Amino acid sequence: MDKTIFTLKICGWSSIAMGLVFLLTPEWYVNLEGANTENIAWLRSLGAALLAVNGVGALIAARDPVGERSLYDVVMLASILETLSLGWSVLEWEFSATEEMFVTGPLLVSIFVSIALILYRPDPVS
Repeated sequence: MDKTIFTLKICGWSSIAMGLVFLLTPEWYVNLEGANTENIAWLRSLGAALLAVNGVGALIAARDPVGERSLYDVVMLASILETLSLGWSVLEWEFSATEEMFVTGPLLVSIFVSIALILYRPDPVS
């Protein structure tokens, strides 16, 4: 159970951090990665989702992963879908970014977190 709670806390706090950056200061992040600011709205939207579902949702689920298993599953599904979407976009390089590490770095973290969420998913209560 400790690994499950640890994974949820990593997911929660990293998602809150990235979510706040994307939601509140997307221009700063876009400048950091060397991208243009043409389509910044999608970054704010992603920030809101990261903050609410992957961030707050994961931290709530961490209090009682078995009792909050449905919320855990929502956090896990969101993480997996966001990781697959980001991975697809990286493969197709659908970014205007010139500093690749600011795109591939978050992808590596999200892969790690998604795999950990799958591996340490709590068993259902019988």
